[in-house]
Amino acid sequence: MSFHASCEAFQLVDGHILKARCKNTRGEWKNSEIDLAHFVGNSDGWFIWDGKDFHKSARALNLEGGHYLTADLPKRDGGYRERQGIELNDRISNQDGRLVYIGGK
Repeated sequence: MSFHASCEAFQLVDGHILKARCKNTRGEWKNSEIDLAHFVGNSDGWFIWDGKDFHKSARALNLEGGHYLTADLPKRDGGYRERQGIELNDRISNQDGRLVYIGGK
């Protein structure tokens, strides 16, 4: 299940920590957070899963709709691509009130 459907009050802290209140299996709301820097990287101006530390090179980071991360990411040559985005629902899940990385598919 997408975390976005079972969580609320989304925040992006320090450009890489996703915070939200998520429902657990008992219907209770729990505060949760996940450090996206452990799972998302920048490869030549593109967001990539199974990378790390995207936030160290990104500028103008934004969390749209609570589930879509956007930023300006530099390429190897120092230039920038047009604004890039990554759908966090693809690999972040709510498991019993906790935001977790579910890995590659």
